[in-house]
Amino acid sequence: MQEKESFVSTEKTGLTGYHLKMIALITMLIDHVAAVVVWRVYVASFYLTASLQISDAISAKIIVWVAEHQDLVYTIYENMRLIGRMAFPIYCFLLVEGFLYTRSVKKYALRLLLFAFISEIPFDLAITGELWNRDYSNVFFTLFIALIAIWGLSYIEKLYEFWTEKKWDAFLGILVTAIAGVLVMAVCGGFAELVLYTDYGFAGVLAIVIMYICRKNRAFGFMLAVLALSIISSDTEIVALLMLLPLMKYNGARGKNMKYVFYAFYPVHLLVLAWICIVFGV
Repeated sequence: MQEKESFVSTEKTGLTGYHLKMIALITMLIDHVAAVVVWRVYVASFYLTASLQISDAISAKIIVWVAEHQDLVYTIYENMRLIGRMAFPIYCFLLVEGFLYTRSVKKYALRLLLFAFISEIPFDLAITGELWNRDYSNVFFTLFIALIAIWGLSYIEKLYEFWTEKKWDAFLGILVTAIAGVLVMAVCGGFAELVLYTDYGFAGVLAIVIMYICRKNRAFGFMLAVLALSIISSDTEIVALLMLLPLMKYNGARGKNMKYVFYAFYPVHLLVLAWICIVFGV
């Protein structure tokens, strides 16, 4: 599906998709450093042993320092997590943009699914400390399921266009379209929330669906999606409204084509964070 060419053009003013991805990547990294490393070190600081306190290891000294400054460390942790709330809505927005302008939705979906499987062990190691955790799946699965959802909605829109062209009953057409759309959302959102237990789950799928439906008014759709996330997922998601500022400067251009770098960064940085935790013994 390709509605216009601006996504692959090069604009000299404003922000490109590359710039938005960099913002999302940096805020995500800050969030994950806090969620994985800072949090585990903070928790470990409550369980210090005498042997750890007299250890010369740098990791032990850091944990001892954290134990002495727990209030400060927790404040830092909270603020890093708040910054991290800005990442996911940007990724949601970019997924919708990618869907609208990709040459092959099928290849796009398969790419997301591939990296979902690649990222699962790094995700589990970083987030839960386990090699495999069935109770929580990485965000690539959320993005994949949401892509399937808006792909399905795009066909429902075509069905409605066909219905109106045939000049069949207008009310019945709206009703059929609405029911079909709700079913797609319920199945995809429910699968993410109740079967795969993906990061953001139903709320994440819903946010992307909202952005897709409101794609002709990006800022409005983004705002509604963030509000939905803050209501369903966590009230801290509301800080992502700050991302409306760079979004308003988005020029529709793709920018530097480094998609595989961005894809690979997710599992790689999670592996690095998991390794740091192993070094710290937390």
